[in-house]
Amino acid sequence: MKKILAAFTLGLAFVSVQSAFAAGINESVCGASPGGLWSLVGAGLDSAVKAEVDGSTITYQTSSGGLANVPQVVDGVCVFGMANDGDLAFASQGAEPFKSPVEGLTAVAVLYDWAPVWWIARADFAEKYGIETLADLAEKKPPLRLVFNRRGLLTSAITESTLKALGVSIKDIESWGGSVQFQASEEQTGLMQDGRVDMLANTLFEGHRSLAQMGESVDLKLIGVPDDAAQAVIDKYRLQPWTIAAEANPWGDNEVKTVTTSIILFTKSDVSEETVYQVTKAMIDHPDKMAAVSDAMKRFKPEGMTAQNVVPFHPGAIKAYKEAGLM
Repeated sequence: MKKILAAFTLGLAFVSVQSAFAAGINESVCGASPGGLWSLVGAGLDSAVKAEVDGSTITYQTSSGGLANVPQVVDGVCVFGMANDGDLAFASQGAEPFKSPVEGLTAVAVLYDWAPVWWIARADFAEKYGIETLADLAEKKPPLRLVFNRRGLLTSAITESTLKALGVSIKDIESWGGSVQFQASEEQTGLMQDGRVDMLANTLFEGHRSLAQMGESVDLKLIGVPDDAAQAVIDKYRLQPWTIAAEANPWGDNEVKTVTTSIILFTKSDVSEETVYQVTKAMIDHPDKMAAVSDAMKRFKPEGMTAQNVVPFHPGAIKAYKEAGLM
């Protein structure tokens, strides 16, 4: 009788799980702007989950980015969110702009980690002042016209912190006769093409179209990041070291050291284990759906989904990774 009861209970549990997903997974993911890469990644996630569980829909919700997505997920506006590794590090630590540590954040997957920080200078400027790495800026103190990405974004925080690690502040650059401004990626490209800046700093994919656009208008040089400055921002923002290979350097035959950021799909720890398991498994089983949305995502492979240690993985994600032999 006990065996029959146990079998009956197990059967009910199986039916319950089946019933829960009979209508598919219907959840939302908070990303960023409607036309950017994150929206395409959201479309890839939706496609992968649809292929894994019939009748599913992952709805992409626009947002102002990773920092904003943390409270959005915590408040239940979205079940899933996208954020940079640094965003999640600051949230879990309670660093600014967060007033206290945000508890219960868990990772689902690394979506990509191949958007390194590029420091790009006009070749004539770099040659005139002997600029090979950022350390040369601190030594030579040239009248540098520098442009960072927009204020409030992780990229601008990383790049400003990189210079601070070398003892260079915005006020220092201004005292040298230079200037610093904060502009979006498209505006950065235009400023460099028009000769209105000497150097820009931004996160870009290798082979990004803006690299070719700028290179058509002006001779450029890729500037390296010294190891100590790179380590400072790696420690602060939980980043990864990166080397832009010689074949990926559009303006030279040398490799250049820098750092890279990771974009992480995250959720709260109390979200259904089965839901997170199915979403994670969808990306593992259908990486082609994730890779097909953009040339920038062609590198997507399940093996890279676990490459983070910023926040703990959700139990549902761990289950999927262990089944696939990835963890």
